[in-house]
Amino acid sequence: MKNLQTFVIALPLLIVSSLASAVSVSGNIALTSDYIWRGWTQSAGGPAVSGGFDLSTDSGFYIGTWGSSVQFGDAATSDLTELELDVYLGYSTDIADNISLDVGYITYTYPGATDANFDEAYIGFDIYGFGISYAAGMDSAADYAQISYGIDAGPGSFSISYGDYEDTSNDFLIGYDWGVGGDFGIGVYYYDLETEDGSMDDSGVTLTISYAP
Repeated sequence: MKNLQTFVIALPLLIVSSLASAVSVSGNIALTSDYIWRGWTQSAGGPAVSGGFDLSTDSGFYIGTWGSSVQFGDAATSDLTELELDVYLGYSTDIADNISLDVGYITYTYPGATDANFDEAYIGFDIYGFGISYAAGMDSAADYAQISYGIDAGPGSFSISYGDYEDTSNDFLIGYDWGVGGDFGIGVYYYDLETEDGSMDDSGVTLTISYAP
C-alpha cells in the first residue's frame, strides 16, 4: 500500500509532464431515480442530478471533477449537505491485450457537512471483463474492495459486482446499460445492501438517464 500512496503523490508531476502529449476533454450529465453509492443511498431515496468533466492525455494520465446533488447529514446540528463534489487524478493504461490498469487518488467533499469529507487512493484491474479494485481510505476512512464482471449483451452491456466496505457493509449490484441516440444512455440497476452488524438491509431498483457528448 505504501507503493500505491507514493505513486499517487507523484501523479500531479507526472500529469504536468505529460501535457505535452495530446489532450482531450469530455463531459457528462445524468439524472438518476436514486443515487446509490456502494449500496447506500446518497439522496434519501429520491432523485439526483450529477455531472462532471475530465481532461485526459493520450499517455494515459487524467484529471477530473464530478458533482451530484445529495441529501444527508444531521438535522439536529444543521450539518446538512445537498452537494457532493469530487476531484480526482490518475493514470490508466493497457498492460496487455484485454488487461488494463487504473490507479489514482480522489477527494470527496460535502459543502455544509465538512466532517463527511474524505480521501482515497485507488487501484483497479480489468482482466477480460473481470474487474478487481481496491480503495484505501486515508486517515480514518474505511477501505473498500470490489469484484465485478461486465459483458456486451444485446444492444447494451450487462454488469454485476460485489463490494465489501471495511467494518461497515457488503453490497451487490446488477445492471444493464445501453446507448440511445448516440450520446444518450439508459441504465437499470438492482442493488442490495447488508450492514455487517445486521442493523439494516436495503434493496431496490434505480433508473439512470445519462448524456455524454
